[in-house]
Amino acid sequence: MMSQMEGGCPVDYNTITDLFLQRNMIREATAFLLDVLKPNLPDHAFLQTKVLEINLVTYPNVADAILANGMFSHYDRPRIAQLCEKAGLYLRALQHYSELPDIKRVIVNTHAIEPQALVEFFGTLSREWALECMKDLLLVNLRGNLQIVVQAAKEYSEQLGVDACIKLFEQFKSYEGLYFFLGSYLSSSEDPDIHFKYIEAAARTGQIKEVERVTRESNFYDAEKTKNFLMEAKLPDARPLINVCDRFGFVPDLTHYLYTNNMLRYIEGYVQKVNPGNAPLVVGQLLDDECPEDFIKGLILSVRSLLPVEPLVDECEKRNRLRLLTQFLEHLVSEGSQDVHVHNALGKIIIDSNNNPEHFLTTNPFYDSRVVGKYCEKRDPTLAVVAYRRGQCDDELINVTNKNSLFKLQARYI
Repeated sequence: MMSQMEGGCPVDYNTITDLFLQRNMIREATAFLLDVLKPNLPDHAFLQTKVLEINLVTYPNVADAILANGMFSHYDRPRIAQLCEKAGLYLRALQHYSELPDIKRVIVNTHAIEPQALVEFFGTLSREWALECMKDLLLVNLRGNLQIVVQAAKEYSEQLGVDACIKLFEQFKSYEGLYFFLGSYLSSSEDPDIHFKYIEAAARTGQIKEVERVTRESNFYDAEKTKNFLMEAKLPDARPLINVCDRFGFVPDLTHYLYTNNMLRYIEGYVQKVNPGNAPLVVGQLLDDECPEDFIKGLILSVRSLLPVEPLVDECEKRNRLRLLTQFLEHLVSEGSQDVHVHNALGKIIIDSNNNPEHFLTTNPFYDSRVVGKYCEKRDPTLAVVAYRRGQCDDELINVTNKNSLFKLQARYI
């Protein structure tokens, strides 16, 4: 070739290039220049620019290949950036522009840029420029560009800052963006705010299974805040709320919410399958909410022996609704229960209903004389005497007979 003639070429490279171009021999001109410009010398900056220019105008794919090879480093970068943009080689344009307004103008052409390459390009930008460009992508086409922005946020969260990425998605009310971004970050974070925002984003985007999983597994979200959010969100599935309230002691709140929103099957499911031990709290709240007795009775009977009797009796007794438990307690007795709390409660009901209480007090061997006697004192002191006498509660018997002037009964006992 002329470029390799002995003693060098007597004609300068630019003149030879022009001769090719005058005859529209672009491919030949390109081949010639690629050959002679291999040393990549600063003196050849003009010719490097020229070979790129002629191909960007006529054969953009050739220019793209030349740039991809990285064989030139002295050409006019701003000029080539403009021509790349005009030719639709947007990624090449981005790689050549050095001013933010130019980058922002080009980067929105995501339809013509390979997504992974664009994500990698974000890694070359400063934190501020990257966030600006991500914002522009969401402004131009939130739905179409969301995945690219999420991918970039996940890839460079350390450099960009997690809080800055969260604020970006929140600015556009993009719960989908928050859901995908925070999902990759959740397992390594103990920040309650991160966990709450993820639960919120999952709920807002209908990812109910994920809300259920995180409320069940995570130990880092703010329980009160999450409970309030889930109650306001009114999800069709109450399991996430059940997880939060069961784990963090909001059972009365849960019961009130489920009852007032007519989600009775979830109340049944909670008591029967999730935590029968909390049934007394559920019953107490249902009584406060004036729930029909038939539903409460059915609920209690459906759990039966799994129910802790003492707290259940306490909840009903402090609301003066002990009689509600009659059928339940009789069931337990018929099944052979000797639980003192069962028999104490049954005794109190019999005393209140005046259903031959003396017979119960004298023949039932399982109740606690002090507990039932104390209960009788305000209702019928003579029955208290029967209970105390049966249990040989001397001090209590003397006190109640003195207080109520039952001296004949006292004398008979002594």
